[in-house]
Amino acid sequence: MAIPDTETILAAVGLVLTAAVWAVERFLPGRKRIGYRIQMDAPIAMNPPGAEEMVQLRLLRNEQEIDDAMVALIRVENVGSKDIVRHDYQEPLLVEFPGRTIIEVQVTETNPTLRTILTRNSGLQPDGSRITLPRVPLNRRDHFKLLVLLSGSGDEVTMGGFISGGSIVHNTARTSPRKWTLALGTVFVILMGLLAGLLVRGSDTVDEAICASGQLAIEGSSAFAKPMKDIAEDYQKQCPDADITVRSTGSLNGLKDLAREGRNRPDRKPSFIAMTDVEAPHSSQYENLKEARRVSIVPLSVVVNKESGVNDLTLDKLRDIYSGKMKYWPKSNGDKLPITVVTRDSQSGTRITFEETLLNKESPATPSTADCGTLPDGKPHQPQGCEASDTDSVVDTVDKVAGAIGYAETQRAGGKPHVVAVSLDGNEPVLSPNKRSPYPFWAVERLYTYGEPTDGTLIAKFLAFMNQDSTSGQLNYHKHIPCNDVKVFYERYCNAAS
Repeated sequence: MAIPDTETILAAVGLVLTAAVWAVERFLPGRKRIGYRIQMDAPIAMNPPGAEEMVQLRLLRNEQEIDDAMVALIRVENVGSKDIVRHDYQEPLLVEFPGRTIIEVQVTETNPTLRTILTRNSGLQPDGSRITLPRVPLNRRDHFKLLVLLSGSGDEVTMGGFISGGSIVHNTARTSPRKWTLALGTVFVILMGLLAGLLVRGSDTVDEAICASGQLAIEGSSAFAKPMKDIAEDYQKQCPDADITVRSTGSLNGLKDLAREGRNRPDRKPSFIAMTDVEAPHSSQYENLKEARRVSIVPLSVVVNKESGVNDLTLDKLRDIYSGKMKYWPKSNGDKLPITVVTRDSQSGTRITFEETLLNKESPATPSTADCGTLPDGKPHQPQGCEASDTDSVVDTVDKVAGAIGYAETQRAGGKPHVVAVSLDGNEPVLSPNKRSPYPFWAVERLYTYGEPTDGTLIAKFLAFMNQDSTSGQLNYHKHIPCNDVKVFYERYCNAAS
């Protein structure tokens, strides 16, 4: 992995420090803090201007006229970074209106719990120009408002009290950011621009330790095609002079094509990798192929269309289905749903693993059609079978045909709404890198080359790139278990043959 240059590191450090200073300035002061804000404090004008001779209005309360009536609205809020509980109040909150008399006070705009606390036991009882508030607990951002009816001619409002380890502050409506906040924001934007420029400049620098130019073809296992495409894209982003193509042709086809490419090149050094979830056959056709790397444990699943109503199968029942002995799913209403058996073609490594692991090396019954793509959607009229050319075709067929059953890479099986990955003999299709899973259906993904790759070539550097953490991240994203991470049981399967 390339080490960032000094300018990039300094810009990143400055960015982090600026954000930290802003966070301290924003959140640390006044960890326990109650703020109050006067949202309204105005006289109640009873008579419209110029209409005094036409009408005289009076404000009455309990049949008593109120002279110089005024109304005030006060917002009280926990503006600190910590909750405030009852025992934090060493002295209760006291709201005072000097020069005025409080006639009535009501609690508005708060949650029911705070309203109950503030108004129980006869509610808020004013004492002349003062209101003493109960010791009300306030979570962060909790608030309430006091609507106060007053008489008199004062214009001042204060709130006091004492909070252990905190303070009471008078908040004013802020129409623009503080200068300190603006300064921090300006520095932050400048550093962001500087860091972005340095990163863009750095992205144009090719890491010669991992990069090589040229073309590379990777073909084979459809169960591994999507993770490999993502890994290849990661490599090409770092090494723009590399041109890598990934094709899902089936494991055995990938091995055959690699062997043919090697034989046909005068130097016997094709820029070609075969990806396969089975070992290359022991025959003269493949004698020059080298197992370059074991990459991951590939979780595989038996999958059914959800109309089957099945979540678990015994291995005996699975073998009966693929041998043709069991042709219908029984339904609770007495009906029978015809089974559509989906299998892979003979070039599939997943099929070989399926037959060797789950069918006791028995081949399935001959399918009624060679192409799953020709099957109509919905419920079939009779039992049927088909062959799929790749993993996506299996999953698509099981998704669209009611009662279908197949097998596929687990991650891809989870992407369709009507596809269910079933348990086998009660064991769920889940693998762990740290212990052996009782679920029996999985494979080891291998990469093959034609002979030993030459140092410094694209194929050699790409294989070295497969050891990086970014590759493990892509494998984990696709729910494969990287061979770099396995322990205990799977470790021996990940160790490449010498």
